[in-house]
Amino acid sequence: MTIDRKTGHATPGIKHLAIQVLVFNSRKELILHKRPHNKVGGGVLDAPTTHVLFEEKPADAALRCLKDEYGITEKIRLTILGGYSYEKDYGDGSCENEFCISAFAIYDGKISPNKAQMTKLVNIPAKKVSGELRSDPDVYSPWFKETVNTVKADRLGSKLFD
Repeated sequence: MTIDRKTGHATPGIKHLAIQVLVFNSRKELILHKRPHNKVGGGVLDAPTTHVLFEEKPADAALRCLKDEYGITEKIRLTILGGYSYEKDYGDGSCENEFCISAFAIYDGKISPNKAQMTKLVNIPAKKVSGELRSDPDVYSPWFKETVNTVKADRLGSKLFD
């Protein structure tokens, strides 16, 4: 079944597939953006996230998202990991009801932020993000913590949080 974005995010939502990519630079900083308030779950820090479209491979969805949100057009090596299911009702008729695949990449190239997708772009040491997720998780999107946990459980991904 194929659904449109609005239907998928109208309470109670219809479970659908997404992918989130944590983008690190070689200094072990996460490259994050602030979601605009007009997007579902807006006003928080997040990493590139998109729905996986009908007949699209998750890696292709991730590359499409990196191009759309961060302007990354060159070849980038992705590590695709497992995923998790999550639900969040925002209390305003919108919600999340997704199975989200986690991925990560290390990238030191040019980033051209898409201003329609974010209000600002920030680089934060991954170790600091990990601490903030424990002390002030509401600064981040509700699904971001689960993606971080999935990446931290990976042998290579965990080293990026040292």
